[in-house]
Amino acid sequence: MNKKTVKFVAPILATSLVFATLGPAVSVYADETNGNNVEENVPTVDVLTDSDVLVADQYISFNAESGKFVIDYSLVNVFSAEKVKLIEEQVSLTNNQIKESKPDLSVVVSAADPSGQESRLNASGLLRSAGVNSITYHWNYARIKVNASNLRYAIGAGLVMGSTYVPARLVIAACGIAGLATSNIKNGIWFDYNYLIGVLCGKAGKQ
Repeated sequence: MNKKTVKFVAPILATSLVFATLGPAVSVYADETNGNNVEENVPTVDVLTDSDVLVADQYISFNAESGKFVIDYSLVNVFSAEKVKLIEEQVSLTNNQIKESKPDLSVVVSAADPSGQESRLNASGLLRSAGVNSITYHWNYARIKVNASNLRYAIGAGLVMGSTYVPARLVIAACGIAGLATSNIKNGIWFDYNYLIGVLCGKAGKQ
């Protein structure tokens, strides 16, 4: 009698923010003996919605002295425990990104709290050559600026800004959003990037 081996490959999420707390959605089936074949889907919380982010903005600020985003924990009154955990993990990951990025003096590293107040975090120069190279961290995404010379390389090999990596395909996509032809680069660009899950936020433009 032949035996068949069935291999299950679990999807791996790009960021560490879901590793510790989240699992895939689980489908629960009724007992087959009762003749009920109705499938019940048990939902799981694995992302914050745009509405969640707008509310969370009211409870998160940037502490320039510590160089970290901090949470006002009165947010536990408006979010479920699962979403509070997600917010904590996103803020923690962003703070780690900031810590690792600050020593890179080849780029301007800064942070902006939800009110728009921006804090410079390193001593990089501000020399302009068809744009600047900089990264501004928000608690759940970053605004990245790439000058023209670095952009020419980034569309083929991706780029590392501070400690944040952006794949080439997303750099090319950002150029498309900004209306910049990758065949004749004369300008730098800026774009918003959610490094937590590795997607563009849909906003980009020319420098």
